Amino acid sequence: MSPTHELYTPLINAFNHFNKTLFGGDLPPVIFTLQRKKNVMGFFAAKRWGNVRGELCSEISINPSYFANCRLIEIFQTLVHEMVHAWQYHFGHPSEGHYHNREWAQKMMDIGLMPSDTGEPGGAIVGRNMSDFIMKQGLFMKAAEALLKDETFTLQWVDRLALPKLYEPVIVDNPALGANRQVEQCAHHPDLLSADVIPITDSAQLTSEPTQDAAFSSMPESFFLPEVAKRQTRSKHVCPGCDTKIYGKSSLNVICGDCELPFIREG
Repeated sequence: MSPTHELYTPLINAFNHFNKTLFGGDLPPVIFTLQRKKNVMGFFAAKRWGNVRGELCSEISINPSYFANCRLIEIFQTLVHEMVHAWQYHFGHPSEGHYHNREWAQKMMDIGLMPSDTGEPGGAIVGRNMSDFIMKQGLFMKAAEALLKDETFTLQWVDRLALPKLYEPVIVDNPALGANRQVEQCAHHPDLLSADVIPITDSAQLTSEPTQDAAFSSMPESFFLPEVAKRQTRSKHVCPGCDTKIYGKSSLNVICGDCELPFIREG
């Protein structure tokens, strides 16, 4: 099996598992891509791809830079977040400009991921930049645990240029939420706000401990590549008379129009 096949097959298998358990198998297939988009764990792009037969297919992209420092359940959380966007595109009414609206928020809650712009209870449930937290009693947790216990499922490859987590995901031990509850009623319910918030890193008793998590975390430091600092392309230049500052290439040669003095490069 090729490395490319080993890399993408687990993502396809996870998509199929959550599609069946959380969406009734209704979501059409997607094309997976891995993109290192800055400060983004994943994204959904509707009908981004087309083939020579004129067929269109949407894309779900996952950022591989976070694989090594995340547990599998966190990758699942990102994947399902984007699958809800896919569900809304095909069966709902998405807003323009990547805005997470109430319909999206309601579906997230229905499958066991509570939307929150802070990633914890009490945050806004709609907005442009949204996170979410896992509800312990929700459908997502049950579906994720089933996949985590599947010994045949694992990620075979990780990006050696590993980035630290954007945030620390949590599981919330929330009260059981009745059927047909509205997301507005639940997101800021006093019982939910006072529920136990458990960081995923401290929640081994709630999730099985995947072999791969231990395997990658035990790799020697030499396995991972240090992040290379970006080359400085601009320098600061200061007028010695009025302290005006400008930025440009290191060889910049300009004179201050007020003081008629040449700018001096700093650093």
